[in-house]
Amino acid sequence: MTDDTKLWDIEELLWTGGTDALRNRLAPACLMSFPGTGVLEGEAILDSLKDAPRWQQVAMDSRHLARTDGLAVLCYTASALRDGDAPYRAMCSSTWARTGDGWRLVQHQQTPLDALPAAA
Repeated sequence: MTDDTKLWDIEELLWTGGTDALRNRLAPACLMSFPGTGVLEGEAILDSLKDAPRWQQVAMDSRHLARTDGLAVLCYTASALRDGDAPYRAMCSSTWARTGDGWRLVQHQQTPLDALPAAA
């Protein structure tokens, strides 16, 4: 498995796994920006997600990956499903830092596609 494939697999696990999967991958000063929630940092991220239903599946399309100086940035369009909710589509970005303990998430952001103006 290539390092790029591993990063995409970890990214998917953060959508579908529980808070333990997330806790094991967060950098201590991680920042996340979610629609309706705003910016969360560190433990507040885990607190906000501990009782939230997890996504049963997510597809990540239009994938882009850039690397520089021990960082990797993933950008993609997510299409996710979970019980009782309408399908969710968002443009996402995540920034990962390579540490002695493996890849750690330092930033994640979601922009729902229905919140964007239509292309002209």
